[in-house]
Amino acid sequence: MALTAGMPPARHLYIHVPYCVAKCPYCDFNSIAGRDAEHAAYVTALLIEVQRLPRGPYDTLFIGGGTPTLLAPALLARLLSGLRSHLDLAEGYEWTCEANPGSSDAERFALMAEHGVNRLSLGVQSTQDRLLRFLGRVHSAHDAEVAIALAKAAVPRVSADLIMGLPDQGEDDLLADLALYRRHGLEHASVYHLTYEPGTEFHARRARGELADISVQQSRRLFDFAWDALEGQGLVAYETSNFARPGQESRHNLGYWRQRDYHAAGAGAVSTLEGVRTTREKHPERYIEGILAGGAAIWKSEVIGRREQLTEAWMLGLRLAEGVSVSRLEALGDQAARWRPLGEALAREGLVHLHDGRIRLTRAGRIVQDEVTVYLMPR
Repeated sequence: MALTAGMPPARHLYIHVPYCVAKCPYCDFNSIAGRDAEHAAYVTALLIEVQRLPRGPYDTLFIGGGTPTLLAPALLARLLSGLRSHLDLAEGYEWTCEANPGSSDAERFALMAEHGVNRLSLGVQSTQDRLLRFLGRVHSAHDAEVAIALAKAAVPRVSADLIMGLPDQGEDDLLADLALYRRHGLEHASVYHLTYEPGTEFHARRARGELADISVQQSRRLFDFAWDALEGQGLVAYETSNFARPGQESRHNLGYWRQRDYHAAGAGAVSTLEGVRTTREKHPERYIEGILAGGAAIWKSEVIGRREQLTEAWMLGLRLAEGVSVSRLEALGDQAARWRPLGEALAREGLVHLHDGRIRLTRAGRIVQDEVTVYLMPR
């Protein structure tokens, strides 16, 4: 029997567009630079795969990348209209599309709004040109300001991503970046710490001694600084790296963090359904060939066993302000007799709250989240 038996059908759908103008040196997402001549065939294959999926209704739809706005307006319109004609969206749906300031304009944003996109997530990353150059971004600080204004004019909900923890980034730099949210009246913020992921250019440069991690102490200071600055703007941390005014959280991402089932389509896209996690072919050319040949273009499928589901319940749940559900842990076989003494010890140190059937990190616990999570998880 599937471990998700009895759960409602998947109400979330992720669509992946893998193309970018350039590959950022920190990025380990499934993205590839250029290949413009391939875009039309990719949209054809993508819509074929979508037509094989259940019609819905879907509570959330998310188009990510890569850079979906890199598609030419005619292709973007074809993708959006194809999705809208096949899929049923639930009442009050959330439809997000990622966009980069370097490849966005009023025409593309208007197309999205016309077809029903009601949330845009912009990859700003920094408001300072020197840091944007370090990150390999193709847009300028001015481009980001213009893109946010255009996005706000087109759709009701706009979020912007920033990166902190850069080697040459001080608190004044971070403060200038965080002022972006107040300046534009944004109600959702994603502020991620720079990491050196294997396979990226930054990871190779760190291995050669050209880059180095900032100190743990500086990392924690920046985290505290960002938390205070965003809370001062009325944006509440509902997840480790995500802040929003109440009611403006990303419902799609909450579905992931709450371990909900979700469908997916596109090169490298991952779906999780009834305890099976499926990854499509990552390279767009192989994905296109597989789909057009009538196949599913599957690269890997794996059963997510009870042990792995439990690990994810702890890791994802503690990222959320709402914390981990005790009943969820028990359903996965992790009884309170094992973890409660550990949790009570952490509570005495002011690192977690144990209340209302949930385990939540405190503000102090959030700063040492990784250590607390490992301490609480079964060995």
